[in-house]
Amino acid sequence: MFDWKNELNRKGHRIAISGQPIAMHCHHYNINLQKTLEDNMGEAGVDLLYRSVEETIYLGLSNLFKQYPKIKTLNSKLEMISLLYQNCGLGILHFQSVRPNKALVLSPSSHHVTGWLAKHGRRDTPGCHFARGWIAGALEAAYRHPVGYFSVVESQCKMSRDRECLFSVAKAEK
Repeated sequence: MFDWKNELNRKGHRIAISGQPIAMHCHHYNINLQKTLEDNMGEAGVDLLYRSVEETIYLGLSNLFKQYPKIKTLNSKLEMISLLYQNCGLGILHFQSVRPNKALVLSPSSHHVTGWLAKHGRRDTPGCHFARGWIAGALEAAYRHPVGYFSVVESQCKMSRDRECLFSVAKAEK
C-alpha cells in the first residue's frame, strides 16, 4: 500500500516526495523563471529547464518505485506518475499509446499554461518545457531507462490556444 501521507509530505513550507525535498512555487515564479531562461539563454535555457526537471523526476520516481515494489506494472506506474503530477498541482497528464520507445501524452489542464496565459498571453510556439521534462524523466524511471533516453516534443500547446497540450515521446537520437 502506498503511504501518501508519508511519501508526499509537507512540514511547514517544506515539501518532500519520497524523502526528497522539492521546490514548489506559484505560477508567477515558474513562468518568470521560464521567461527569463528563454529570453536570456534561448534554446539553451529551454534545455536547462527541461533537463533539470527530467533528472529530478527520474531520481524521485526511481527511488519511489524501489521503495514500493508492488508498483511494478507499467499501468500502475503511469497511474502513480499522473497522480503525483496532479497532487503537486501541476495539472493533468493522460498517457496514451505508451510503448517502450514511444508514447503520446495529452494534457487538458496545466499550471504552467494557466500562469503563462495570465502573465504573457498567447504564445506562437509550444511552451510546456517543464511538462516535457517531467514526462521524459517519469517514463525513463518507469521503464528503467537512463536519463536522456527519451526526447519529448510538444506539437500542440494550450499556450498557443490549442485545445490541449499534446506531447510525443520517442527514443532520443544520439
